[in-house]
Amino acid sequence: MILALRILHVAVAAAWFGHKLLIPGDIRRSVQSGDQGGEALLTRLRRAQRLGQWTGIGTLLSGAALIWGVGVDTVGFWIWVGLGLVIVAIATGAAVGRPASKRLFEAVSNGDRVEATVAGGRVNRVLGVEGLLWVGALATMVV
Repeated sequence: MILALRILHVAVAAAWFGHKLLIPGDIRRSVQSGDQGGEALLTRLRRAQRLGQWTGIGTLLSGAALIWGVGVDTVGFWIWVGLGLVIVAIATGAAVGRPASKRLFEAVSNGDRVEATVAGGRVNRVLGVEGLLWVGALATMVV
């Protein structure tokens, strides 16, 4: 049971991190191309957001199940640090990424390439910060 939970946890966490890897380049290319790629970009970003939300929740839930399964009192210090980094990553996405993403959606929908470029840069920076937090969380989990 614990092995299955670990495999599930690693798989969901990998999907949570991995789905973000191609987004920054996609945003840059689509915004630079102008109207041709705007609606398609928004469709891809909506799909990526849903995947990110579900896999983020899945990472938390599978991690919580693992903690419960092995026993809260046996969980090491670094696992708790990793959990804290995951929570900070989720909070960063919600507090900073969501508004930046909303601005990007509005700018692309309105055909405002300048604002879309600015908002896209913000989204990409948030994804970078989330990625660093995720790598930090991963590092603490394997210590």
